[in-house]
Amino acid sequence: KFEFFFMINSLLHCGFLEKNQNLKIGRNFLIGNKKKIKSFKKFSINNLKNNLEFKKNSNQDTDAKDKFLSWLSYNNVYIFNKSTWGRAPHQCFVSNETTDEGEPCGRGLLAFKKIQQGEKLIEIPENLILSVDRDQIKNEGNDFLNEYDSLGIFLIQQMAMGDKSKWKIYFDILPREEDLNLGFRWNLNDIVFLRGSKTLNASLYLKEKIKIQFLRLEKTIFSKNRLKYPVSIFNLAQWEWALSILLSRAIFLQNLKKVSLVPYADFMNHNPFSTSYINSKKISFSKNHEIVMYADKDYNKFDQIFTTYGQKTNLELLLLYGFILERNPFDSIELRISLSDKDSFFEKKKQFMIECEKTSEITFPIFYYKYPKELYEFLRFCISNQEELGSTDLSDFNFNDENNYEIEKIIRKLVLFSCEKLLKNYSKKVSEEKILNSLNSNFLISKNQKMALKQSKCEKKIIQRL
Repeated sequence: KFEFFFMINSLLHCGFLEKNQNLKIGRNFLIGNKKKIKSFKKFSINNLKNNLEFKKNSNQDTDAKDKFLSWLSYNNVYIFNKSTWGRAPHQCFVSNETTDEGEPCGRGLLAFKKIQQGEKLIEIPENLILSVDRDQIKNEGNDFLNEYDSLGIFLIQQMAMGDKSKWKIYFDILPREEDLNLGFRWNLNDIVFLRGSKTLNASLYLKEKIKIQFLRLEKTIFSKNRLKYPVSIFNLAQWEWALSILLSRAIFLQNLKKVSLVPYADFMNHNPFSTSYINSKKISFSKNHEIVMYADKDYNKFDQIFTTYGQKTNLELLLLYGFILERNPFDSIELRISLSDKDSFFEKKKQFMIECEKTSEITFPIFYYKYPKELYEFLRFCISNQEELGSTDLSDFNFNDENNYEIEKIIRKLVLFSCEKLLKNYSKKVSEEKILNSLNSNFLISKNQKMALKQSKCEKKIIQRL
C-alpha cells in the first residue's frame, strides 16, 4: 500500500494526475485491487534482482579491467603507476565509475598525479589499433565499401573468432548489448518521451539507415559467400552492435587519414570545453606511428581527463553516444525557412537561389545566445518586395543591411512565429523541469526517459530564449 500511494503522490506532484484522479485511484485500490499489489511486489523483487545483478556486473567489470590493463602492458603500452628506470610513472588510471557535473558517465580516465599542460597523456602503438587497409579492400574487389562498412565487417569477424582474436580482451571490456544506450537503439517506451523533438525523427531515420546499409551488404557480399559470412554471425543484430561500437568509440586519426578503434584512448569521456584531440604521430627514427594525446590544461590529482568528440549538438551526442550535456555551448535547434510560393517574385527568387546553388528551403542552426547572420539575410531576401527591389537585379541587392529597423522588426517577428510553431509540437501537459527536479523521478522513469526529458528541456530552453 505504501509503495502504491508513494507512486500516486509522485505522479500528482509531477502533474500527470489531477487531485480527483488521485482520490479515485486510491479508493479503487482500497476496495481490493489485488493485481496492483502483486505488480508492486513484483516491482520490489525486480529491484532487488537488479541490485544483485549490478553488483555482479561491477565485479565482472573490475576483472575485465584488470585483464585489459595487463593486455595493454603486454602489448607495449606504458601504463605503470610507478617509476621505472629513466621513466616517470604513467599520469592516468582507469576508473569504472566517473561523474561529470554530478551525472554518471561510466568508465573514464583520472589523473594519478598533478599533470601540467602539454604533457603527453597516452602513447598507443599503431599495431594495437583496429583499422582496415584501403588497398586490401580494393584488391578484394570491395572498393565500393566505405570505411565504416569495412571496419564493421572486420569487427564482427574478429568478435566471432573469440580467443583466437588478438583483440579478445579488448572486446571483453567493450559495452555489453544492454549498455549501448545510443538514442537510435531505444525501445518504444523510451523514444515516445522525445515527442515534439526532432531527435525522435533523427533516431528513427538513423535506425532505418543502418538497416538499409545491412541489407545492401547482405545482397552484395554476405549472401554470395555464406561460408565466410554465415547468417548466425552476420545478421542485422550483430551489424547494429558493430555500428553502435563504431559510432560511439571510433576515432578519426587525422595524420593517418583513417577511422580506427584505439584501445585505452577510447576510455576518455567528452567535454565540449576540452581542446585535446587524439591523433597519430610518427615515432622518431622509425617508420611507425603511435597514437598520442597531450593535456590541454593543468590537472589536479583525481581530476577526470577529458578529450573532445568535436563540436556536437545534444541531438548528435544522444544519437551517437547515448548522453547529453545541459551546459553544451554547441547545442542548437534547427529552423527550416522556405520561400513562399504565394510571393509574386517566387519564380524569380527561386531561379536566383538555383544560380547560387541553393534550394528554396534552407535549414539554419539556432544557438542559445544567437542565430546566424545567414538566417537574417535569407529572411530579408524572402520578404523583399516590388517596392524595395524595383528593377534592381537580385545579385546586386544588399540583403545584409541591418540599419533598416522596420525590416529588422519584421524579421524578428518571423523568427518568433517560427519558434512558437516549434514549441507547439511539445506536450503542454508535461513539465520536464518538475519531473527532473522531483525526488521521486528515478522511481517514476527510466534512465533513457530521463535523458529524453532533458533533451526536450534543452531544446525548449533555446526556443524560449529567442
